[in-house]
Amino acid sequence: MSSLELMGLPLSCSRYNSSEQSRQLSTTTDKISYKRKYQHMNLHQLRIFCNVVEHSSYTRAAEALFLTQPAVSLQIQALERSLQVKLLERVNQQLVVTEAGQALYQCAIPMLNAEMEAESVLAELKGAARGRLVIGANTTGGMYVVPPLLAEYKEQHPDSELLLQIDATDRLIERVRQGIIDLGFACGTIAQPEITVEAIGTDILTLILSTRHPLASCPSLSLEQVAALPFIVPETISRTRQFIEQTMRERGYTLKIVMHFQGTESVKKAIESNLGVGIVSSAAVVREVAAGVLRAMPITDLELRRPLTMFYRHGKYFGPMARDFMAHARAYLYDYK
Repeated sequence: MSSLELMGLPLSCSRYNSSEQSRQLSTTTDKISYKRKYQHMNLHQLRIFCNVVEHSSYTRAAEALFLTQPAVSLQIQALERSLQVKLLERVNQQLVVTEAGQALYQCAIPMLNAEMEAESVLAELKGAARGRLVIGANTTGGMYVVPPLLAEYKEQHPDSELLLQIDATDRLIERVRQGIIDLGFACGTIAQPEITVEAIGTDILTLILSTRHPLASCPSLSLEQVAALPFIVPETISRTRQFIEQTMRERGYTLKIVMHFQGTESVKKAIESNLGVGIVSSAAVVREVAAGVLRAMPITDLELRRPLTMFYRHGKYFGPMARDFMAHARAYLYDYK
């Protein structure tokens, strides 16, 4: 049964004719049956169910929700009866989420986040609450670009509540899609269904070497010279690493990777120790270059640029504070173009 049918909407726009009368009567009966079947599923039950899944325990979920354990169990049982499917099972004294339970959990999270989002926006519009915005940024943006942006905005709007989550771009996109994060920032191209993307700046990447490296005194290096050097890179999921490797492949070269670390900071520390070279966002090494511990080396026949993007879920409503912050971000990051 499709989601359209569950909402009582027609599956197509084809014209009605008498030969379809009996089939449509049967479909109408089915719709009524499904409406009765799902009419008792509510957000309260879904909230309880998601807490049980996340805590892997009825008792801990009850404590988190300030309910009794029997009350939580009764709500889960009522939800299973209304859906006519088993959501949770006991296996070797462990609480296990069934396949149906996993599917329901994935669908329920955006619904519960949408409810919280609506309450927050309405409270802000009524003046009963200060503006609140959950922001996500990838490692480069989250550590070197976005924090100064947040600090400047907070200085001008001290009552605003800005929360920052830093993670890999792919994970941020999923959280934006689910409504966990309101607004995301990342370096690199993003093309995802259900996501609106704005390119609001440009991130410039640079080759870095230890100032003790034999080539550190050179005015620049050719791409051929760079390709022969031992590289230190971030983890495989890193969009920066993917961008660099793809760029080198397009020019007929393969990176000579000798080490990889999780995060840009670890990569920089290894390069400071002269264990290899790397390519990172120029915003990530401003202090190290100024302090003389790293050398930002120009590549004569290659310039590495990628868009700095702001992204959010299609159709998402932003309250007054969020809209003001987005305008501030566009102006602030204009210098990165």
